[in-house]
Amino acid sequence: MSDSPRLFPTTSRTLVQALNAPEQKTREMSLARFCTQYYPAIYGYARALGLPEADAKDRVQDFFVEVVRDGLLSQYDVERGSRLSSWLMTCFKNLVSSHHTANSAQKRGGGREFVPFDSNHAEHSFRAAHLAHLDPGPTFDLLLAREIWLAAKARLLKKHTDKGNGKLVADLLPFTLMDRWPQPPMPTQEELATRHETSPTRLKAFFNRTLRLQAKRAFEEEAQAAAAGIDHSELDHLWHLICRYGEA
Repeated sequence: MSDSPRLFPTTSRTLVQALNAPEQKTREMSLARFCTQYYPAIYGYARALGLPEADAKDRVQDFFVEVVRDGLLSQYDVERGSRLSSWLMTCFKNLVSSHHTANSAQKRGGGREFVPFDSNHAEHSFRAAHLAHLDPGPTFDLLLAREIWLAAKARLLKKHTDKGNGKLVADLLPFTLMDRWPQPPMPTQEELATRHETSPTRLKAFFNRTLRLQAKRAFEEEAQAAAAGIDHSELDHLWHLICRYGEA
């Protein structure tokens, strides 16, 4: 863990605070967001540990029953300095090791889902990440980075759609993860400029001076909201993963 100062110190506990907010609607929305972003990461971690697809779905579902119904996240203490992601992986591994999930579905409602998860999306994400041959921990991080990037993209697309250039941004966003513009058969900047009825000069300026910065900033802000207490080195780690391995 890096000793570098934490970013956004006034908002670094946003997730924990929101999950414990006095307003029920705030708590529910925050919990739903947490589950949506972390389900693929926990699922990918389960698969990377060697669990078959069906077992991974059952055990991850049971884990989120603990999160949703039993308030597991209330046990997380940001003051201890432990990374939320590491804490979650430890909790899940302990659950699997104790074989708690073998009987819990029947005990807790016959396998009823308390949060609607997209298990097909999670499995697709895991298989894409598996091609990188990463260990379970980095697999978790990569899948979390991809969910954070999805949220960041959605925010940027909405922002620029409201401004009238959403289609241009949708075409450009994947390239913000790359060090340099790719070679053909990917479209050139000139071709995209023609497609969107602008000049290559204006497109390049917008891409390099505006969108690249906005993409990184949106990713960091989404990561900050998703992972309480995340520090600069962890943000760089997640950004490096999404840039290296892509969107899946």
